[in-house]
Amino acid sequence: MDAFARERLRRAGLTPQDFAWFDGFGWDDARVPAPEPGEIAEFRRREAALNAAAPVGFTEHGASLEGRLAAAIGARCADAQDRASGDDD
Repeated sequence: MDAFARERLRRAGLTPQDFAWFDGFGWDDARVPAPEPGEIAEFRRREAALNAAAPVGFTEHGASLEGRLAAAIGARCADAQDRASGDDD
């Protein structure tokens, strides 16, 4: 991730701890970890920051690193919430 992208994400609300978290799995949307029940709000905050920093157009948003990571985080949160409610289907 280049310095310009990091600054854009910082302005969108990511913290140094968030950058370290993303660095931990190489900013790879396929490697976004599943949240523990107490981490959902933190994951959703990161998802919102990524969405705010992503390109606006639907195609561009989905193709961008920010958009892909936001989608992966959202999916991991939904899966965790389904497990917590007993809805694994």
